[in-house]
Amino acid sequence: MIDIFEKLAPRWRNAVSRYAYTIWTDSTDQEAEWDYNEHALHFSREYRHELEKHYRQKGMNVYRGTLDGWVTEWLRKQEALKSTLKVIANEKQNNLVEKALAELKDKKDAQKVIDKLYDAKENETVYKVFSFKDNFEDLAKQHGEENAYDLGTGINERIIQHFSDRYFWRTQKDKRVRNTHMQLDGKCFLFADPPTTITKYGKEHKGNAGTDFGCRCMAEIAPEREKVLRNYTVYEKNA
Repeated sequence: MIDIFEKLAPRWRNAVSRYAYTIWTDSTDQEAEWDYNEHALHFSREYRHELEKHYRQKGMNVYRGTLDGWVTEWLRKQEALKSTLKVIANEKQNNLVEKALAELKDKKDAQKVIDKLYDAKENETVYKVFSFKDNFEDLAKQHGEENAYDLGTGINERIIQHFSDRYFWRTQKDKRVRNTHMQLDGKCFLFADPPTTITKYGKEHKGNAGTDFGCRCMAEIAPEREKVLRNYTVYEKNA
């Protein structure tokens, strides 16, 4: 199942990044809006199909309607993400302009550049002066990846709950896995009684695999006879 996440998550991350690049250079591109919506719909269908296939091979067939509600909700979230990216891009662009102007005003040889920036600002194309890669690309990819895992986690969790009330916590087993989630890897929990993680700064989160901010962990079905950990808490260990 981890292979499904690794294979599909980059597709939505890249789709979001492409959309972000387009609005960075042309905030009124309607074709980009259509392309984004089509990718979201296709991606959600493919993700659902892959996870259904995975569980079907285990002899677990899920009624399609069980997942429709979550997929529809996810698509609404992507519509909101589209608006959020526009707001973030606009704020970043304005901040870059103001910063550039402030740095240039005291330089005698910078008047032409100042004029160019002011003209661009008036024509709402000033952001073309600044690099998308340096200012917006990483954030866009982060949003895309988080939303991709959100979809997969939601579908996966609903499939499992159709057959069991408990799951094994599984991480991606790479360097990006946070310390507290490493401690949860392989342990069994009830969906109704998820573990609590507490960072060294005292930030607390109680939730199932994949629900914490930026979390790429996932649930793997556990048999109902499997012993679960209840009211379980882990604390971040010092490196």
